Amino acid sequence: MRFFLVLSAALLLVGFIVSSSGEREATTIHIDHADYMERSERFKGNVQALFGDVKFRHHQTVMHCDSAFFDRDSNHVHAYGSIHVIQDDSIHLYGDILYYYGNRDLAEMRDNVKMVNGDIVLTTQHLDYDRRKDVAYYFNGGQIESPENVLTSEKAYYYPRTEEAHFQKDVVLVNPDYKILSDTLLYYTIPEIVKITGPTRILSDDNLIYAESGFYDTQNDIARLEKNSYIEGKEQTLSGDTIYYDRNSGFGEVFSRMVMRDTTNHVIIKGNYGYYNEISQKALATDSALLLQISASDTLFLHADTLRSDPIPDTDFQMLRAYRNVKFFRQDFQGRCDSMVYSLKDSINSFYYDPVIWAHHNQLSADEIHLYTRENQLYKAELIQNSFVIAPEGTDMYNQIKGNNMTGYIKDNQLYRIDVDGSGQTIYYPKEDEHIIGVNRAESSNMTIHLEDQQVTGITLRTHPDGRLNPVFLVSQEETRLSNFRWLDEFRPKQMSDIFIRHEKQPEPVDRIDYSEFHFDR
Repeated sequence: MRFFLVLSAALLLVGFIVSSSGEREATTIHIDHADYMERSERFKGNVQALFGDVKFRHHQTVMHCDSAFFDRDSNHVHAYGSIHVIQDDSIHLYGDILYYYGNRDLAEMRDNVKMVNGDIVLTTQHLDYDRRKDVAYYFNGGQIESPENVLTSEKAYYYPRTEEAHFQKDVVLVNPDYKILSDTLLYYTIPEIVKITGPTRILSDDNLIYAESGFYDTQNDIARLEKNSYIEGKEQTLSGDTIYYDRNSGFGEVFSRMVMRDTTNHVIIKGNYGYYNEISQKALATDSALLLQISASDTLFLHADTLRSDPIPDTDFQMLRAYRNVKFFRQDFQGRCDSMVYSLKDSINSFYYDPVIWAHHNQLSADEIHLYTRENQLYKAELIQNSFVIAPEGTDMYNQIKGNNMTGYIKDNQLYRIDVDGSGQTIYYPKEDEHIIGVNRAESSNMTIHLEDQQVTGITLRTHPDGRLNPVFLVSQEETRLSNFRWLDEFRPKQMSDIFIRHEKQPEPVDRIDYSEFHFDR
């Protein structure tokens, strides 16, 4: 039998139906309105067809559509055309086809699907919405758009009440300032915070950010990056176990295993704590701080309590500073001091407060030492005040040069000439046929010492010279030492790992100078 019936709101009222399990009560779907309804035996079972401005209600959910089939026995609606589902007067779901299962509180929306929750819009072609678990999910591509971000992925789970979305497979977040690429991502839409749960890249015009765990606040552009994280800029890369990063200020703070790589200047700075500001280009490292200065011939390893890198004003170069307990190692020279400054502009390394440098068999010390390099090769050393050069000649015998200031000239990593300016003194052991023939002690205000294969080959005394040669057995040990003689080989780093050794016994300094000009800022 075929019949038509115009329905009004609340035409049919149906009571509660208790599920057979007794665990949960389910209500039937209410038909609030339809322009006409058809019931026919050809529909099989207790099925009604509704047409024209159809409206259903289930719990706090209202469903509008153009037409629908309602199976009363299974409490199931199959709806078509201009579908609009309203959940709690706040969540709106649109689409072309709807399968709604009342006993399971499950809506399956198909074709041109859109879910709107405040200013959050989800679009896809296939969406399932589980009202009991309060989760909407798609599985064959879709996107969620918030005021600042658009996220697309192959799969996603969206929780409307908590404003939380879980994205999987080919995840892309597009922001006006950057793009996030990942395979797994959690997104909290109310504070617009991304939780990183897998390998994730954040790309912008200024840098590339990578992390496998952490958070990114897309509203305030603040990140906490964890697990294999790094920030790669145009010239520098910052990495570490945990990085706090503020995009607006350019400031990145690193905890544990910090590494800052400067590809332009071939410098690496490491430490267990540090920071780098990509705008001001200032960097700091401490706690097992290590600086690596890489050159074609070798790499300098330098350790200090604190390392800094700061831009030189009006240039593209950096100034590197090391503070307190500085020790360094390179195959051809090693050293220690209290503080160091290295200018990448003019390639000058300056060592302060009782510096000592060992170059092959030579030990150089002074109040200040300046090393000059050209094309990554050391070519000159300046020793300022209380200058002293010592080289062992045999058992308990040392060639020595002392003066106010000295300039040493180096070629192929070999010291070949030393100019002494002021109060020059020297003790050395001349040889004939590789045999020591005596002890030569000479003094002159100014002198030049010539060396070959680390051996003294001649001395030129320029002002008020005075010198004498005595047999070794006639000279006491005291007479073979210039005043303030210190042989400090026990403190010399013999290999790279030695730069981290703290000696309980420290060498007695000759003098102390003021370093108040050194200061810290970010």
